[in-house]
Amino acid sequence: MDVKIEPMAISTPRPGAPALEKGLDVLELLATEAHGLTQKQIAERVGRSVGEIFRMLGVLEQRGYVARDRRTGDYTLTLQLFRLATHYPPTRRLQQAALPVMEALAASNSLSCHLSVLNGSNFLVAATAEPDWPMGWTVKLGAVFPLSMEYASARVLAAFQHETRRAELANIIAQHDKTKLAAVLAAITTIMSAGGDFSSTELDHGVTSLSCPVLDPSGRAAAALTVPLLREVGKRVDEAAIAARLRDAARRISSVIGAPAHRAMPEFG
Repeated sequence: MDVKIEPMAISTPRPGAPALEKGLDVLELLATEAHGLTQKQIAERVGRSVGEIFRMLGVLEQRGYVARDRRTGDYTLTLQLFRLATHYPPTRRLQQAALPVMEALAASNSLSCHLSVLNGSNFLVAATAEPDWPMGWTVKLGAVFPLSMEYASARVLAAFQHETRRAELANIIAQHDKTKLAAVLAAITTIMSAGGDFSSTELDHGVTSLSCPVLDPSGRAAAALTVPLLREVGKRVDEAAIAARLRDAARRISSVIGAPAHRAMPEFG
């Protein structure tokens, strides 16, 4: 009886895409720079020749992903990547679910609020709502902030995750803040137990924040809904009432995107 022997499949590495890798290197570098970089600085940082970077920057500028300051020659990211991210269906659905509730929350509190989502080792402000007022404190739509214990949104996004992901985000925060991982884990565990961050930790510029998770169907934080409070001399703020309205708003948005209705916060293992 003849036995047919099939040749052994040999795993081969996938071919690379050098041009794409160069473009991604440039975009990822510029995403970390608030004030832009020159062509020479970019080439040095990503380990490429000035000629390679010149061609790549030309394409990225033409496609609207980077902009060049004609006076200094510095390149910075545009909002093109943010526009792409907000058109991604899950983000769009989250915004559509959140905005009506956020507008009602802003009106009832007479305070702005914003919705933040994870973005690598940062978080991004994906939606904002403001009350009808002539002036006040708000966060810019599309703003990107580092994962740090300085921000209530970051603390909530890290706290309301499954165990492995929570530890990963806590480690990013600890490295950024140059603090002990155990201290970060202890703080976000307290936040998780409370169902949100209502510690009202004050920043240097006099702004404090209250924040609640918006939960997805798996029970983890798809976003953080946050209300900044600007301390004004002689003006009392009812933080308990604001926190109650914030909890309700976060619960309503969570329900629309499919979070379990029978629990206010996830049960993590």
